[in-house]
Amino acid sequence: MLNRTKGFKKIIGSFLGVAAFISLPGLAQANLNDVNNTSSHYILAQNTSTPISPGSSTPNQGSTDGNTSVTTLDAEFMTKAAQSDLTEIQTSQLALRKSRNKAVRNYAQQMIQQHTASSKKLAAIAKNKNFTLPTDIGPENKALLTNLQKASGNTFNQAYLQGQTQAHQKTLAEYQKYLQNGQDPDLRGFANQISPLVAQHLQMAQKMTARR
Repeated sequence: MLNRTKGFKKIIGSFLGVAAFISLPGLAQANLNDVNNTSSHYILAQNTSTPISPGSSTPNQGSTDGNTSVTTLDAEFMTKAAQSDLTEIQTSQLALRKSRNKAVRNYAQQMIQQHTASSKKLAAIAKNKNFTLPTDIGPENKALLTNLQKASGNTFNQAYLQGQTQAHQKTLAEYQKYLQNGQDPDLRGFANQISPLVAQHLQMAQKMTARR
């Protein structure tokens, strides 16, 4: 009887062992699925925590978008016009210091006033186009300023008026050139407004030179 009981327990134990062994693959698969799911969620969290926008980039520093609309002719005209204004202002300031002739001094004061106003208008246009204007009179105009610095008395007056005649002739030609070939509406408007003044200054200088 005792042997039968032990035999029966062995059979029951074996049956339970087989059942446990059969159930293990399901448990292992469930655990594996849990691991995979956890890993997937972790990877997804990593990928979505720092999104990167496609095509995003850091903009270039110091970009001058306005310059894309400035042609070579535009740049040349603005440079020449600015240097012309500076030349008229500086030579006329010199005339106020060195000349005692009333007509010459009156002319010089008018040049300073009107070319300063012209410079301000041009500077506003250039700023909108991100274009940097020159701050000196340029090599083409330095000879005139140097000669006037050396002259005095009536010689200075004659040299100043002759210089104004030549400078305004050159400036008027630059304005006419741009009006014939330039396309920028802002610069064309500026040239249309200032060129009559340049022509007037030229006529005044020519008349004063003829009287001397």
